[in-house]
Amino acid sequence: MRRVMQLLLCGVFFVVLSGCAHLGRPVEPPTVRLVNIMPAWSSLFEQRLRLTLRVTNPNEFALSWSGCKVNTRFNDMDLLPAVSKENGSVEGLGEAEIKVEATVSTFDVLRQIISLKGGQGKLAYDMDGVLFLSGLRAGQMPFTSKGTLWDSGAVK
Repeated sequence: MRRVMQLLLCGVFFVVLSGCAHLGRPVEPPTVRLVNIMPAWSSLFEQRLRLTLRVTNPNEFALSWSGCKVNTRFNDMDLLPAVSKENGSVEGLGEAEIKVEATVSTFDVLRQIISLKGGQGKLAYDMDGVLFLSGLRAGQMPFTSKGTLWDSGAVK
């Protein structure tokens, strides 16, 4: 009986040791891009928008998250801060989408429209945020993204 317990403990030790070696691999941050903005609802003083973000996992292993927070600036104006407690995951070397709802003031939207009509012919965005990883790799994974949604001066 004692010999069986020694073998069992030895087996558990090697399983734990190999599991720790797997956890030691560095986690490369995922790429998060803004892929869509849709209206959710609106009132006189605020607009609710649904952002769709695409998460691309450059790692060979899956990542799962328990929420995220995002701040999106359009033409250097903070416009869409948002949080979400939506759970999700993306398999290794794969992609997944996150839906996040954000609230924006109607007056901020009007200021942005006036700046576009005032000569600035493009709508550029900068986005930064954090994915709250869950599971064995729990922690915070920051991300940033930049892009242009519309450019009237672009050569066609």
